[in-house]
Amino acid sequence: MLRVELAALPPFGGGMDLELFLYLVLGMLALAFVLIVVLFWKVSSLSRRYREFMRGSGGVSLETMLSDILKEQRRIEGLAADNQASLRAIAGTLDTAIRGVGIVRFNAFQNTGSDLSFAVALLDARRNGVVLSSIYGREESRTYAKPVSGGQSSYQLSTEEQEAIRRAAESFRLSP
Repeated sequence: MLRVELAALPPFGGGMDLELFLYLVLGMLALAFVLIVVLFWKVSSLSRRYREFMRGSGGVSLETMLSDILKEQRRIEGLAADNQASLRAIAGTLDTAIRGVGIVRFNAFQNTGSDLSFAVALLDARRNGVVLSSIYGREESRTYAKPVSGGQSSYQLSTEEQEAIRRAAESFRLSP
């Protein structure tokens, strides 16, 4: 049998002896082993976190959660479409509601004390509605109601009634 002693070997590779080379190789192997252990630990940690993520909360899978979210989104989109239709209907109804009010107080007769007579216009967004007038006198008071369509009436309007209609139309134009 051939027996070789380390001391009897010539120097290894240009002045580096074999013993030092073996120590370097062992050191690199130890470092590689440590790196493998660290990487194995990180991979198992990531794998565990991935399984938990895919399982989701309460044992529900991510796919099931996404499916539920999409169903809920479709339901909400349907509700939003219904709400938009309702808003359009409300806007149409609101156009026919009284949106503008104009009041003019005046003194109908010179011999009465103050501005006890008045004209009130109540108009919707299309300037349709009514103008009410009350003429106060010492002996009697009279009240008149005249229909208004498009800001005009088929009846003769006094200056005060026309001013009340103008103020009513202006009041809903200025409102937010």
